[in-house]
Amino acid sequence: MSAAVFLATHNAKKLVELRRILAEQHVDLSVLGMDDVEPYPEPVETEWTFEGNALLKARAGVAHTGLICLADDSGIQVDALGGMPGVRSARWAGPEHDDRANLELVLRQIDDVVPPRRTARFVAVVAIATPTGEEVTFRGVMAGSLALAPRGTGGFGYDPIFFADDQVIAPGATALTNAEMSPADKDAISHRGRALRAALPTLCRLAGLGTPESIT
Repeated sequence: MSAAVFLATHNAKKLVELRRILAEQHVDLSVLGMDDVEPYPEPVETEWTFEGNALLKARAGVAHTGLICLADDSGIQVDALGGMPGVRSARWAGPEHDDRANLELVLRQIDDVVPPRRTARFVAVVAIATPTGEEVTFRGVMAGSLALAPRGTGGFGYDPIFFADDQVIAPGATALTNAEMSPADKDAISHRGRALRAALPTLCRLAGLGTPESIT
C-alpha cells in the first residue's frame, strides 16, 4: 500500500492536478483531500503573503490528520492594479461571490488599460508541514497577460482571462487562455504545477520514498 499525504483543500481540481503530477513522475503516494477526512475548523487566512497563508493551512491540516500535509495559497497579481488582487484573489469581489464575479471585477478595473500593459502573473506557494514539525515552502510563478474578455471552459479561478507567456503556439495559431489549454499543457507551465514539481523531491524524502530520478 502506498504512503498517504494530505492536501488541505476541498477543491477537486487541485486534488486531480496533484495526483496527475505524481502519476506523471511515477510517485506512489495516495493523496487525501479535506472531503476524505473528518471536518475540522479551517484557519482564517489572515497573513499578507502567500507563504504565510499556505503555512497556516498546512499546520492546521497536519495537526488534524497526523499526516504529512500540503497546502497551497495562490492568486493573480495584476500590474495595472499595483500587484492586486494578490492574496485576496479568491475574495476580490467579496466573500459571497464566485470565480466569475472575481474575474469580471478585474476586467472592469482595467477596462481602460491597453493590451501591451495588461501584464499579470499567477503565483502559487505550496507549503509542506510534517508531524515532526518540519516546514518548508516552494513558490511557482506563471507570467502572462490578461484577455479583454473570458474565453474557454477549463481550469478555474482567473484562467479564462489569462494568457501565459510560456505557452507553445503553433504556426498560424493564436494564443490560448489557461481555460482553453489542455490540463497537461497547463500543468507544464502553471504556477501551481511549478511549485508542486519543486516540492516533489522534498515530499518524497519526507514520505520515505527517496527522490524521484527526474522531475520535469
